[in-house]
Amino acid sequence: MGILSYGYKALKSGIGQAINKTKTNVPTTKIQKATRDLKISTQKLKGSKAKLNQTVFEMKNNQPLTFKKSTKKSESNKEAYKRIQKDNTKVIKSMIDKAVENKADGGRIGRKMGGGSDLSNTNVKKKYRGFSKLPETIQIKINKKLAKKV
Repeated sequence: MGILSYGYKALKSGIGQAINKTKTNVPTTKIQKATRDLKISTQKLKGSKAKLNQTVFEMKNNQPLTFKKSTKKSESNKEAYKRIQKDNTKVIKSMIDKAVENKADGGRIGRKMGGGSDLSNTNVKKKYRGFSKLPETIQIKINKKLAKKV
């Protein structure tokens, strides 16, 4: 089955029917507009009443208040713009400084020929991998020369 057939089945079975049956609330007359405004204001009233009840409950039980009144000044659009511009100029300045420096930036830059030879000690053969984890007395028993190098 293709993707389209799944969508068709979903619409047929009733999942998409709820979307089709909901009517939009676009008031045209004055009465409809007034009822819309009334519904919105009742919802706002319910929310503020719930906040008030929560605050009263917290005050009775000596708990910290959830909805504290903020006395701080909110940030204006102009102040937000200035703050963002300041942050952006810092970032751009650092990018330009890096570009002008001509300094290599990255993990394994400067390693010659892929860096394979300098990754591990060539003196330690595969046979002696994990040799350095052993106690020094055991290392000496196995190989004295290698014990001193590791």
